[in-house]
Amino acid sequence: MVLVKDIYLTAEEVNDLEDKSFEIVKGAQYKKMLQLDGTESEKLVVPVRLSNGIVRDWVPNKKSQKVLLQKFGAETDNWIGKKAMFKIAEQNVRGEMRKVIYVQ
Repeated sequence: MVLVKDIYLTAEEVNDLEDKSFEIVKGAQYKKMLQLDGTESEKLVVPVRLSNGIVRDWVPNKKSQKVLLQKFGAETDNWIGKKAMFKIAEQNVRGEMRKVIYVQ
């Protein structure tokens, strides 16, 4: 039996993992996503396999994107099979303290 949650990775899901390692399983792509204000913007989406075997689409923040670029280069097809670790930090997001995913 499989319990489907959401296709996008959440900080709560990463926070619940004992082992916060992940592997990139497909080349990243830019996708148009609806924003809270109703507008659309393109976001980088990276398919990752978590340490528990679940595959999720992850939308990395700008800081995490910079880390991925430094580690793996600008060509996202070269990221496939690469491994890294997530870390969770508390951050003020739109006036509210929330857990946020970063790459170590």
